[in-house]
Amino acid sequence: MSAERPSDDELPPTLVIDHLVGLSFDETITPSTHERLSGARERERVQALPQIVDDSSHGDADFTPFEEIAVGGVGVVELAHQRSVGRDVAIKRVRDPSVPGAAAMLLEEGRVMGLLEHPGVIPVLAMGRDGRGHPVLVMKRVEGTTWRALLRDPSQPAWGDFPVERLEFHLRVLAQVADVAHYAHGKGWLHRDIKPENVMVGPRGEVYLIDWGLAVQVPTEASPEGQGLVGTPAYMAPEMLQGVGPWLSAQTDVYLLGAVLHEVLTGRLRHEGVSLRAVLASAWLSERYEYPEETPEELATLANEATSARPEVRPSSAMAFKRRVEDFLTHRVALGMIEKGRARFAELLDIAHEGSVTDEVELLQRFDGCVSLLRRSLELWPGNQRAIDDLSEVLRWRIRRSINQGDVLAARSSLAELPSASPALELELSRAAERIEQERALGLRSGGPSEPWTIAPMRAIAGRASALLGGGSMVALGAAVRAGVVPFAWSTTAAVLGAALGVVAVARLRDGLVDRAGLRELGWITAGSLAFTLASRLIGLSPGQSLALLPVLVAVCVGLLAAGLGRTRARLVAVCAVSGMLAPAVLRWDATFVLDLMGLTAIVGCLVVERPGERAAAPSPAVNH
Repeated sequence: MSAERPSDDELPPTLVIDHLVGLSFDETITPSTHERLSGARERERVQALPQIVDDSSHGDADFTPFEEIAVGGVGVVELAHQRSVGRDVAIKRVRDPSVPGAAAMLLEEGRVMGLLEHPGVIPVLAMGRDGRGHPVLVMKRVEGTTWRALLRDPSQPAWGDFPVERLEFHLRVLAQVADVAHYAHGKGWLHRDIKPENVMVGPRGEVYLIDWGLAVQVPTEASPEGQGLVGTPAYMAPEMLQGVGPWLSAQTDVYLLGAVLHEVLTGRLRHEGVSLRAVLASAWLSERYEYPEETPEELATLANEATSARPEVRPSSAMAFKRRVEDFLTHRVALGMIEKGRARFAELLDIAHEGSVTDEVELLQRFDGCVSLLRRSLELWPGNQRAIDDLSEVLRWRIRRSINQGDVLAARSSLAELPSASPALELELSRAAERIEQERALGLRSGGPSEPWTIAPMRAIAGRASALLGGGSMVALGAAVRAGVVPFAWSTTAAVLGAALGVVAVARLRDGLVDRAGLRELGWITAGSLAFTLASRLIGLSPGQSLALLPVLVAVCVGLLAAGLGRTRARLVAVCAVSGMLAPAVLRWDATFVLDLMGLTAIVGCLVVERPGERAAAPSPAVNH
């Protein structure tokens, strides 16, 4: 906001404020007498109402007040007991019945609130008069605190009901207020005095927009009776200084919502000055405000647009304003995911820098977790350039690492996931693929011990697929044997055939999937499976007894594989080993039960291992490509 105070002659020439000397800048200016009913008509209207309140408990009226709970600039709110129903209600009276127009204002408020059936508008139960002939408004009793008290007092006891981050809380309240305003606009009414003081927040997060005494139907023409100044100067839209006329619209209330957002962001009123005239001049000009750098850019932009001097610049409706507030809250979650993704990327780079072969699977898991977070962020906030840039950075790192490792397949997979095409990377990958093919043709790249890192990604994928496929196959085989579809004797034959197929698969894939150390491990596992099957037959064990002991062998085999797959596989070893050792002791000698156990153990073990480890997120440094 400009530091230069606007001059007096910048105010509308018809504006009269001399009678407002001493008014607080955040106090509501109520309509003057001529904008309401004449004194005679006002009294006539009040006397036509039934008497429904007795200040004495001995009277015949249905409502008896017993405690004052709030005092405003115009009205007083009391608790009262309704005899006919046996419940407590709230009664609003005029604070000073001698003030001209005050009674008419209360009656108008009751009429408007009665027409607006919305959860954010306190229901009106009755309108009438008390024993002294003054108007009263009977409403549902609402417990809570004014939003103003929560905004201006961080130690307010009511904060104990809302264990959430303060900015998020205020924005959610503001969004609900905007929803109420939008509903009223749809019914043809403007509130004209939206501010934190006129918002009640219940202990369970209920939000009520109150004090509808200044509400006016959306005008279609200038009103000669409505040219007086009404509203709260510190929040006022510039067109409100011209009185009631077609220049008032839903965008007028949108301005008030923007002024409240300004207070949420800065803790200060939108219009300030050394005098009422200076405050009103600030409202009339409504200059753009320069928010501090730490203010979220989305909210700063929204606040400035909503409080623009030109209504056409403001959000088109209170609902549009609400959606932008809610979008920010969603984007905030998305930004949190980006931060977590970058933290995982930093951890991933640390693991890669260590160069540990046994950590390759953990590295892949962190890569997958990082990409997943960034993709989820983009789902919440499509088009977010920061998420797009970070995702591209992570994928480019993976592509170049895969190229350096000779893993063309992984590089191509990551290249296809880039948010936008990269001809340079495509050319680099194409040349790398040609070079790797030439090296293999010359025998320079055999997948031996000099390149142990090339087997880890494929081993991770193969381990995951084989555990799920093998486990599912065992469960299916057990069900087939139990149903009599497959003879049990076939199960041992299937085991021998599976072992043989394993030998063939290893022989065919040894140049692409495993190194010599991996071949030795798989060779020992295959040989052990064949030896176990033959030994069981030689010593006379029945097929059921052989199968019941097979989990022990499974545990040993998994242990051998885990030794080459890094510390992360220790969990799978524990799951399979415990299951394998306990199976013969706790299960009856039933082959189908053992098949089920082995299958489920393999599946559960796979799921346990594949869950990425959670680590505390920390700010990530920038990473160069």
